[in-house]
Amino acid sequence: MKKIPDKPYFSASEVAALLLVSTNSVRVWSNKGMLKTELTLGGHRRFPRSEIERLVDERQTRSNREKPDVSRILIIDDDEVFTEILTLGLEQAMPEALVMVAADGFSGGMLARGKTPELVLLDLRMPGLDGFQVCKMLKADAATCHIRIIAISGDYSEELGQRVRAVGAEGLLLKPVHMPTLLEAIRGSFWLENATAES
Repeated sequence: MKKIPDKPYFSASEVAALLLVSTNSVRVWSNKGMLKTELTLGGHRRFPRSEIERLVDERQTRSNREKPDVSRILIIDDDEVFTEILTLGLEQAMPEALVMVAADGFSGGMLARGKTPELVLLDLRMPGLDGFQVCKMLKADAATCHIRIIAISGDYSEELGQRVRAVGAEGLLLKPVHMPTLLEAIRGSFWLENATAES
C-alpha cells in the first residue's frame, strides 16, 4: 500500500496503483457500491480521497483481524514462472500453509484426490485437460466436491465469468494476480470479479 497523495480526487488507475489491485477491481467495487465515486463533466469517474482512506482502513482492519483458514493450497497451472511467483507470494503471506503445484490438469486432479487441499487455484487455459474440465471433475467427485476452487485466467469476458460459476468455481482472478486481492478471495470476502467488462 503506497502513501495516499495529498489531492482531493483520484482516477480509477490511480486508486488501483495505490491499493495494488487491477483497475477493473476498482470499477467492480464502484459498481457494487463498495467505493463511492463522482463523475466529471466529461463522464469520467473520480474517487474522493475520503473514500480511498475509508477503504484502506477497512481492508487493513479486516486483514489484521482475519487470517485465511486454509492450510493446504493446490496451484494447477502450466506456466512455470507464474506458479513460482504465486507460490513464493503465498508462502510469504501464509507461512503456515502448504502450497502444492501441478503443471497440468490431469496431475492436478490426481493430486487433489490424493492430498485433498482446501483450496485449488486453477488456470482455465491449459493444454489437454483444461481448467473447466478439471473443475467439473473435482466437483462431480464425492471425495473432492468440497474443495474450494478459484479460477485464474489471462483474459476475461462476461461469458467466461458465467462459465466459471456454472462449473462450480467460486471466483475468477485475472493474471497477473495481485496478492492482496488473492488473500481477500481466500478469506471468501467477496465474489472475485477481479476481471470484468469495462464500464
